[in-house]
Amino acid sequence: MKYLAIVIAAVVALSVSGCKEDNPAEDYSKVQGSYFSIRQYALDHWNTYSGEPLVIVKTVRVNNGPFDSSYVSADTLNWGNIFREFFATDISDRKFLGKYKFTQFDDDQDETHNFFYEALDDELYTRKLLITIDQYNQRVRGIYVEAIEKSIFDDRMVKLYYKPMKRVQIQTTETPMFGEKVHTVTEWEFMR
Repeated sequence: MKYLAIVIAAVVALSVSGCKEDNPAEDYSKVQGSYFSIRQYALDHWNTYSGEPLVIVKTVRVNNGPFDSSYVSADTLNWGNIFREFFATDISDRKFLGKYKFTQFDDDQDETHNFFYEALDDELYTRKLLITIDQYNQRVRGIYVEAIEKSIFDDRMVKLYYKPMKRVQIQTTETPMFGEKVHTVTEWEFMR
């Protein structure tokens, strides 16, 4: 009878502990820092280059239509709309720790270090983030982001690319439930 009571107690203890839900936030509670911050990077660039007299060529193309190009000045450009797209993909909040698979690799042909974040959950807005850094001077050469927003009525895929002080590109593909798919590519090329 004594052994039966011990076995029953052990089974109960194992079954209760087996039902405990894993909480990934607990695993990262002692981790210092966060993932790469697009907001902080943009702020640093803004503080460094704000006020420089730059001429930018803006090009827009919808689907396979003609290119529409115009020259704009950096001080009159609506940076808010550009920043809004990039800031929406920021994964630096600590709530995102553990929700992305992180891979680091070197490209000897390109002489870069690459940091790649890939979403582990299809419900996350930002699906992919690639940061390319020069092996020698440790400066960012490029940032590439893919994000997807799904709703009942349409899907919106966004691809963002920033090559520091050379090019900003925003590609959006909107697929509505009814109607045609719209693919828009907007690019700003810095004339230096």
